[in-house]
Amino acid sequence: MISGIECVTLGVQDLDAALHLYRDVCGFRVESDTRAAVSLLSVWGLPPYSDVRLVELSSDGYAFGRIRLAAFADGAGPATRRDHGPDAPDLPTAAGPKALDLYVAPPLADAVGILGASGCALRAGPIRFLVRDADSEEALLTGPGDVPLLLMVGHRHPVRAQRKEPATGRTGEVATVSVIVADLAATRRFYADGLGLHGVDIDDELQGAERERVCRLFGVAADTRVTLVLFRDPAQPSGKVLGVHFHERTTAALAHPMQPGNLGVNLFSTRCAHLEALRERLQANGLAEHLPITHVALGDGMPARVMLARGPNGELFEFIER
Repeated sequence: MISGIECVTLGVQDLDAALHLYRDVCGFRVESDTRAAVSLLSVWGLPPYSDVRLVELSSDGYAFGRIRLAAFADGAGPATRRDHGPDAPDLPTAAGPKALDLYVAPPLADAVGILGASGCALRAGPIRFLVRDADSEEALLTGPGDVPLLLMVGHRHPVRAQRKEPATGRTGEVATVSVIVADLAATRRFYADGLGLHGVDIDDELQGAERERVCRLFGVAADTRVTLVLFRDPAQPSGKVLGVHFHERTTAALAHPMQPGNLGVNLFSTRCAHLEALRERLQANGLAEHLPITHVALGDGMPARVMLARGPNGELFEFIER
């Protein structure tokens, strides 16, 4: 029904700092730099007089896994997720978007050092672990706007999951967004029965040392049960969704769920060829109720229709029919 995630919107307070990280350090390319149209602001639930600058960045022009920075002239709202530090309002186990997962070239410590020198704070890792036949090494950092960034080296990853290895000192596109899952069955229904994405690569409860390593990476107790399930567009290696379920230790939703105007992760945008068919499918499966479809002007000047829908873990999707 939909593509993989084409673009992740991040609310930022300091656009220059965000551009320095994603463009100058990570190596993303600016594709457009516009103001949000009144029609788009209306869909997003923002006042029509809002001045929102939108800068869309890609990895070498690649259409998926892009980042759209949204700078609000009047200031952004609270952070969608802030689960690190003594005054953090959210727990690491709170249901909702967790991190943007970016591939880097080995050694991982070099990439961690480069991003750290650019203002990102290391939270956990590097940690190496196996899931099925995938050999991963990962580190979790906090970037501008409290956005958690997960850097990963795929020591042995299938080509269907990794588009290419980035240049040394750079990152790839947003290969995956990780989401803490409250209800695993409801999440499977939303992504598979509703959106048509399937967890065909990973759908496993971790055991033993691998579970303990993943718990350490995510900042939870070592004996916590962890199930991982990956949802993706079979045609694209990027723009995937990784559900992370902590079973009985999963906690309440984020204090500030995904919403345009927030600092940090606002929206997951995907392509959809037929919005009415998607709406009917979501409603037929009892996954959504009132889903208006609205004509908007996007940043590239092209007309489109847009529909917003919220997932079972607070995910906010922007489905775009061009």
